[in-house]
Parts: sequence; C-alpha cells; structure tokens
Amino acid sequence: MNFADTALSSLMATKPTDQVAAAEWVNLCLEERIAAPRQATYEAFLDQPVEWPDWREAHFRYVQQDVRRRHPLSAAFDAGGALRPHLEANQELYRVERIDALLNGYAAGTISVDSLRQWISNRDATTATETVDAALADFTWLLNRRLADGRPRFVAFAAEFPDLERQADWPREICERCGLAHHFTGTTVTLALFKYSVREVLDTYSDAEPNTTVFAAPTVLDLPMSNVYFSAPALSNVGHAVGLAPMPDCTHLAAELIHARMDYRPEHWVAVGTLREEALHSADINQLRGTHLQCVRSTPGNADYGSDCEM
Repeated sequence: MNFADTALSSLMATKPTDQVAAAEWVNLCLEERIAAPRQATYEAFLDQPVEWPDWREAHFRYVQQDVRRRHPLSAAFDAGGALRPHLEANQELYRVERIDALLNGYAAGTISVDSLRQWISNRDATTATETVDAALADFTWLLNRRLADGRPRFVAFAAEFPDLERQADWPREICERCGLAHHFTGTTVTLALFKYSVREVLDTYSDAEPNTTVFAAPTVLDLPMSNVYFSAPALSNVGHAVGLAPMPDCTHLAAELIHARMDYRPEHWVAVGTLREEALHSADINQLRGTHLQCVRSTPGNADYGSDCEM
C-alpha cells in the first residue's frame, strides 16, 4: 500500500526493528488489493498516528467499527473492494471454532467433548432421536450467540482437505495449514470443525443489494494487525495464511477466503477434537514468514512478489 497521508507514509519509510511490528509493516507494504475508496476511508480513520503502537491501536479500532459489523455489511465486502473469488455454489467450506469456554460454562460443565461427538454420530445415524437433535440444536444456538458480532469468517476449501473430519489428528492438520497459531497455547484447547456450502452463505444474504458480495479474498484491513497473516499478490483471488508446518514443495499452502457472518446449524458440525501445541514465538513466526514468501514466489507470475518490501 502506498499512503497519501504524510504521517502514514513517514511511518512506512522505515521498517520497525521489533519482529512483530516488522511483520505488520511488511503486510501493509505487500498489500496490493485495497480499492482506493476504502483506503481513503481507512487513512482518514487512523487520524495520523505518530508511532507504530498508535497505528496498531487505530487499526484495531477500524476493524472493530468498520469490519466487525453486520449492519451495514462489513467494509470487507464494499463494492469495488478486494478481488472477488470465482466460486461455485456447491463448493464446501471448512471453518474451525474454539469451544472451550462454552463447554466449561454450559450446563455447569455437564456437556463434554464425548457428548458432542455422540450427538454428531447420532445425528448422522438413521436412529437419530429428537432428543439428541434438540440438544445439538440448543448448543449450536448458544455458540451462535457467543459469536454474535459481524466479523468476516475466514474459511478454507474442504476439497483441499480430503477426508479431514475422519482423521484422528484433524485439529493439527487444519490449524497448521491455515495458520491458526492462536490455537497454539501450550494448553489443551477444544476445537469444533464445521462444514457448509457456498450456497448456504449466499442464501443467508439473498435479500442483499444486487451488487453486494458476501465473499472476498482477505486483505490486511480485514483483521487486526497480525504477524501470522500474510498479504497475497494482486492477481490472486484467494489468501494464504502462513503455514505453521511448511512442506519443502510448498504443498502445505491452503487457499483461504472470508465471507459474511452466518449462523451455524446443527448439520454443520462434522467433528470435535482437542489440540495441544506450544505457543509460537515471534522468531519462529518470522522464520515461517520467510518460507511462506518463497512459496508464494514459486506460484506463477509472482517471482518478484515482495521485492519492494524488505523482509
């Protein structure tokens, strides 16, 4: 991004020395997919920060106000914004949610991972009972209320993760490939895997304005500043988070999109599991970012990507 505001361009003139701030700076430098009207709104909102922490804080407020909203629809989906991906209505998407807090607070902790797994199994079986269906529906309703704001949802294509929900170690697989480092806490976290179609998201917003889109390729303006997020090249119609377990041939890269918020339904649950991984430090993430850039540069037409942004 090239900034018209003199305070912003001045801050971008020198890469910060702190590793996390440096990664955030690189993401802004690399970003090529912000439409001019949205960038102008963003710059006006920031109000000329004088230090990097000021920019980070103002950026977070922008995300809270303009991105994590439902009405009007998040700025992530403004007309003329980020490049729109080509999607088919029958394509299926994966999304991960952490559910520890809800499990610990719901019904005095009487609902367990095993209960959820049994509900999912019974729902899929021909012997499913109305009682089980009602329990899963109730828990799903509570989860939707917990996730009540309008933040765009980052999702992956299910086709890139064949048979994921039937793998015992699915939480590690999707978290590593999709850069979900916030689930690496050094403690055991409980994760739920959801699967639904592009059509279901579109149907949720069937009454939206004709030119409105509810899918987009993620940009640096669609989430708080992060050293795990990595901006994608201008011609890419998807994003790629930093892989936490990169492969030498770059096959770990998984496409990611964002879509407007949609309530989950009981049939969207496909697996529940646990993950225990040590938290990643900024030095670890910095090394992963370097590997990620090389992988992005190996894709067609992107050999020089990032050459203007000192890594």
